[in-house]
Amino acid sequence: EVKDEFRLLDIAPSASLQKLIKAKYPHIGYRSADMMMDGVDDVVDITQMDLYEDDTFDFFICSHILEHIENDRKAMSELYRVLTRGGKGIVMVPVVLSLQEDYKNPEVTTPEDRWKHFGQDDHVRMYSKTGFIDKLTSAGFTVAQLNINFFGSEAFDRYGIHPRSVLYIVEKPE
Repeated sequence: EVKDEFRLLDIAPSASLQKLIKAKYPHIGYRSADMMMDGVDDVVDITQMDLYEDDTFDFFICSHILEHIENDRKAMSELYRVLTRGGKGIVMVPVVLSLQEDYKNPEVTTPEDRWKHFGQDDHVRMYSKTGFIDKLTSAGFTVAQLNINFFGSEAFDRYGIHPRSVLYIVEKPE
């Protein structure tokens, strides 16, 4: 089966990236989605994306969203569900390398306490590297970790990327 277009889901889209994709890649079936953002194609809760059928998108971008979501496992399972077999996605969250497991405290609810515990007033957890990868694999994804060895130190220097930064690419197995 040959598809007519490549379908991309962008959760809480960056305006500049959205503009670039639409201008330079008109062959991409681009959908932007968010629960509270104005100007998106679809108003949707990432933990319940009933608007989309199974296996709808070939690729997704989910950058710095999951640390805001109470039920991140449900969100990950929804991303898996709407992704086609062999489809991929970029998933980025702040990862605290000193943590051995994710840190979440349901008693921390005020913006002031969230600053103290999670480093931002609307975050609900801090991810450990192991915890983050374990959750993604539990949802069914395979996870590739692209780091400085993949991109090269020159690229990291040119774009001001920290040497320990990792780009997590998930894939729904064929």
